[in-house]
Amino acid sequence: MDNCVWEDSRGWRYKVMPGLGHEQFKARYNKTGSSGWHCVRTLPWRDNPEAAENDLTEYAGKKRMRKVS
Repeated sequence: MDNCVWEDSRGWRYKVMPGLGHEQFKARYNKTGSSGWHCVRTLPWRDNPEAAENDLTEYAGKKRMRKVS
């Protein structure tokens, strides 16, 4: 898994993370100054991290985010 971190114009960070107790993966975001991560509602849960990374990469392109790592 590439595990890229993306950042939008507000400084919010986005990355793929696993779900609790499952082999499910989804993009999540973290608001500036917050310690918690929240699911990106418009993106689906995936059975593998690569598919979730592809979803996030496409989403980041549409939202004009920049890769930070």
